Amino acid sequence: MIKISHNLAKISLTVFLLSFGHSLFAQEYIYLSKDGIRKLMRVNIGLAQWSITQQDSSARNAVGLHLSDEVKIISGFINKKSEFAVFDAFYFDLNMGVMTSQPNTYKNALSTTPDNESRFSFTANFGYMLLGGYRNKQFGALAGMDFRWRQATVGGIDMPNLDGPLLYFSRPIVLRGEYCLSKDNFDQRGIVMFWYDGGSDSRASFQSVRLEYPLGDSGRWWLVGQYIHQTALSQDNFRVLNPYNSSFNQFILGIRIGGLP
Repeated sequence: MIKISHNLAKISLTVFLLSFGHSLFAQEYIYLSKDGIRKLMRVNIGLAQWSITQQDSSARNAVGLHLSDEVKIISGFINKKSEFAVFDAFYFDLNMGVMTSQPNTYKNALSTTPDNESRFSFTANFGYMLLGGYRNKQFGALAGMDFRWRQATVGGIDMPNLDGPLLYFSRPIVLRGEYCLSKDNFDQRGIVMFWYDGGSDSRASFQSVRLEYPLGDSGRWWLVGQYIHQTALSQDNFRVLNPYNSSFNQFILGIRIGGLP
């Protein structure tokens, strides 16, 4: 499922770029230089810790590797120093790791060998966000919407549950603030972003905050930290329990490579 989603993302981006090239340059083929790829993409790599806490139960924890890819669709073709600021991205991220909590053991009456819960755990997010606002040499303020789908597991616990949707959909409002840390370097900006969706019958709640701090003078390297919180139904598939109201929490710390949008 995750592989299919990633392939669809690549196909969608290719179709868009080809369409854009035909309409703007009237040429049959498009060549993206190395600088062009750098201008359109941002990549994260880091470490993640996440947990699922079912109602009246202790937290089930996992740690793993965080990988993320953002592709600019509109903001890649707008001057970042323009006072009318745009930040948009089609994104896909994947966190893969192992459960650190003690796995459950199930004794099967038909077998002398007990079944052990798998430690493999992951989370996945993909979607598109679009923000607009104002930016000058000193600060920037943007707001918009994020359309995202997500899934998470910790050992035998899944969010969503098996009888629910394949992925949880959320539509949080997003606020982004920027502050320039250097008078001589437009790209030396500290960035903070907030997501909020209180949830509804058709959407899962979602809240998050992300901080970005520039590393060096190039404007291409950033230290990134993010916290994510979600409440929704999850199911313990290993013990075949009914879905429970659950809390999901995730911490991410890593390096972001890519220019200011």
